[in-house]
Formats: sequence, structure tokens, C-alpha cells
Amino acid sequence: VCFENGLFTAQKNRFRKLSNNHNTFSFLRHLFTKSQRALATSMLAFIVCVSLLAGQCLSGDCGDQNTSIPQMTIHVYDGDNAGTDDKIAASIYVDGAWTPWYRLDHSGCDNFDQGMTNYFDEFADYNSASGWEAIALYNCDTDGLEIDAVGYWNGADSTSVIDFFCFNVAGPFEEDCFTDLDELPQGSCYSGGSSAYYDAVWIDQNNAGCQGIQFYTGKTLVDDDSGTFVAKYFYSSSPGSPSCSNLLLDEKTEFAAMKELFVGSIANVHWSVYAGCLLALLVFVVYKMCQSQRSGAYKTLAAQDTEYGALRA
Repeated sequence: VCFENGLFTAQKNRFRKLSNNHNTFSFLRHLFTKSQRALATSMLAFIVCVSLLAGQCLSGDCGDQNTSIPQMTIHVYDGDNAGTDDKIAASIYVDGAWTPWYRLDHSGCDNFDQGMTNYFDEFADYNSASGWEAIALYNCDTDGLEIDAVGYWNGADSTSVIDFFCFNVAGPFEEDCFTDLDELPQGSCYSGGSSAYYDAVWIDQNNAGCQGIQFYTGKTLVDDDSGTFVAKYFYSSSPGSPSCSNLLLDEKTEFAAMKELFVGSIANVHWSVYAGCLLALLVFVVYKMCQSQRSGAYKTLAAQDTEYGALRA
């Protein structure tokens, strides 16, 4: 930047005067003016602060994984237009009843971005020993969300993950919700013949059959010995459609929400910020070394009959 803007020319005289001084620390210390050093420090502080605030979004995840509490995990398919900024609502079927609809949201984070893993604690109080029997998800708007994995509380002090979705979890029997996704050949959803399942599912208001999905937890593929979990349509009951303008939020105090944002941002900060902080620390150490060398150097220079020494004196 200095070269391109011709600013280095303004430093030539300072450089020439200082080049006669063989003390490296003093040379570095006086090559730039105090105002230039202050500007550089301010710019560094600004970059670090902005990066910390944006840390969660740069990290690719929202929330923190905690397998010791009931937690819902949603992983967004890593494909074009898979993410969304819409309101996503969730309800779970536990102990024979559906819970209220909660909005899945992390303050200060770009929830449901493409390829992102989202960890939600909205259902942390529903820690039934039998686990969650079913899950319902609903998209309140028309910006579709493509989901390729859902984690849920299994009742055994941990989380299990559903990786595939049967053809009838949305609708039911609404195959348009699986458009442009590869059908997987091995195994099947139900016995008595081949039945398709998919790697991901859309929820979107643009299609009446894809607005939401509801499915069992803990179900596995037929004719598959690996125990792969698959989402199968939950037919026993339905939570109904949520009131999207009146969704419940995780009840956090204002202080707790701010703490979550700040701590989460620091924990998930981008690697480049760590590198920047290490570089800043190195510069600071060198600067302190300059200061420790300066006093003795000034006394020596002031005693010498040189242009630089007389100037400092």
C-alpha cells in the first residue's frame, strides 16, 4: 500500500537518517511515526472485534454440541440453495404427547446455512428415559430448507442421528419433496417389497405437501444389518400446523442470551482470527523489546557527536 500510494517516498529522509544508526530496535521504532503506529493498532483492534462478532458464522456451526442433555441437531444438505433464512419450527412427541411448537433459532448466528450443523437446546427439559418417540419439523415461509440429518435424544444419555428419510415422511406420499436427490439402492424403508428412501428431504411452503415432516425416531432400514437409522412417517397423531407468528422461543434471560452469543463467538471464531492474534502478539513482543533497548541506545547516541545523536539530545 505504501509503495502504490507513493507514501514510501515520504519516509526516505527518515530512512536515510536512521540508516546510520546500527541499532536495529531503534531503527524499527523510528521508521514510522507515532500517528502511523496508532492507526495500525486501531485497525488491528477493529479487525479482531469484528471477527469475534462474526465468529459463529465463519465457523459453519450454530450452537454447541452437548450429548449429555436432550438436544436436537439438524444438518443442512451441502448443496445449492439448501439453506434458508426462514422460521423453522419443531415439536417432539414424548411420553405420549406432542410438545408446543418451538422456533429453532440461535441469536447472532446465521441458522440453517448450507452445509451447517445446528445444535438446539429448546427441548432440553424433555429428558424422558424412553427418549423422544417422534419429531415434527415445519418451514413457515417459502425459502426451502434441505435437511440431510437429524439428531435426537434417545433416552440413554446421548444423541442418535437419522441419516435417511423414507419417501412418505412428507405429505405423506409426496415425492416432490425429494426432487433432484439420489435414490439409494440398498435396503428399504418397509418390509414386503422395495420402498425408496433418500439422503435428504425438503421442507418448503411452495409445495403444500412439503411444508413440514413428522417421523418416528429409532427406526432402522429393512434388510440392512448396519442398523442405519431412517425417518419413517409417524401416523399415530399429529401436532397440527404451528402458528408461525406466535412460536415459542427458548426461554433465556437477556444476560444468558448475550453470554451465549459472546462465548459461542469466541469458541467458534475463524482460524484466521487466531492467526491474526498470534501475529499481533509477536508484534507486541518485538515492540516491548524495542522499548527495553531504547533507553540505553538513546544515552549512547546523545553522547556521540552525530547528526542523529544531536537531534535526539
